[in-house]
Amino acid sequence: MKKISIIGPESSGKTTLAYSLSKLLNESFIEEYARDYVNKNKNYTISSLEIIAQKQSERIEEQKSKVKNFLISDTSIIDIFIWSEIKYKECRRKISIMEKNESFDYYLLCKPDFPWVKDPLRENPRGRIKIFDLFRYYLDKKKANYKIINGSHSNRLLTSLNFIIK
Repeated sequence: MKKISIIGPESSGKTTLAYSLSKLLNESFIEEYARDYVNKNKNYTISSLEIIAQKQSERIEEQKSKVKNFLISDTSIIDIFIWSEIKYKECRRKISIMEKNESFDYYLLCKPDFPWVKDPLRENPRGRIKIFDLFRYYLDKKKANYKIINGSHSNRLLTSLNFIIK
């Protein structure tokens, strides 16, 4: 099984890519728990991010037994780690430990190279490139196996497939 995490700033095409990859590879994908949580808890706190990280990890663990060849996750703990750093200027120890222990075979880092799409759960219409650069910094620091995914949807899909199917 190859574990794939699709990450990046808000409105960078992560869910669209996860959906398309899952259809092409005939696998389901793990949805982002944060969307469910924040939709029900608009006034979330830094403590909420620990709950979100734990539930996302549980979703990933649950899916492992159901996967044929590819585990596709529409986020990962590094996303929650960066979200915490941006929103609260700190990250709780539990999330830091989870992020350090997290392991995917491939990270697809989506570049926000198209206009931001408004969504009631999104908070950062500006600064997406700065956030993208933070993702790249942490992936480099982690020595993660990642590929920057950009351009049109078809280009993103082809780049992703060429990266994960070797």
